[in-house]
Amino acid sequence: MGYGMGMFRKAALAAVLSALTAAASAAVVYDTWTVNEGAPANLSVTVTQSGDFFNWTLTVDPFNAEALGLFVDFGDVDLGTVNITNVTTSPNTSGTVTLFAKDTTSGSCGNGCNLNGSPSEPIATPDGEWELVFRLGESGFQNLQTFNWTTEDFGLTEANFGLMAYRTQVNCPAGGTIGSGTCSGSQKGFGYPSDGNGNGNGNGNGGGGGSIPEPGSLALVGLGLLGASVFRRRRTV
Repeated sequence: MGYGMGMFRKAALAAVLSALTAAASAAVVYDTWTVNEGAPANLSVTVTQSGDFFNWTLTVDPFNAEALGLFVDFGDVDLGTVNITNVTTSPNTSGTVTLFAKDTTSGSCGNGCNLNGSPSEPIATPDGEWELVFRLGESGFQNLQTFNWTTEDFGLTEANFGLMAYRTQVNCPAGGTIGSGTCSGSQKGFGYPSDGNGNGNGNGNGGGGGSIPEPGSLALVGLGLLGASVFRRRRTV
């Protein structure tokens, strides 16, 4: 009986630790987009919250376009200082990620980069602002498929993520990839956090439909199991 209870407690403790680890790295994913023209870029954005930071990854896989700008709406929020660190890019390792603007109503992301002609989608009221506008690389193909960077979390969580929009360049026709055909032109698109099945949830800020996992529930289950095991052990001693 003692051995069985010991194994049970270990399993419960493992569940708690797993939940706490998940809580430290909850993520939101964007992978479904409405675009202004052509086949959507194979673009996905994953933001993982760890401690007081957001870790961002933008990739286009298969590589059928190159990202140039990223717009992020957190709702009625005004950000303070924005620091961008831990920037890495590939295959070209000399790419850049810079903050072009914050708390702005403009659809510009710098030279040759804007949301003009993008599908109509209102930014969340009441502020109607993009809280973050990132410039990714420069105009003209640079062989940048993946961008990684870190910012503060601004006191927010994955539940604050709402509308996101992108601007790409060197877009390929449907079924094409860079290096295997004629790729040119640009694309603008917008989306909301995904439900994990390739479906944008359509929620504004506070929806959190793309956040994974639900660490609080797992922690409660684990703690409940651990408490039950201790109680049963005390009754059998």
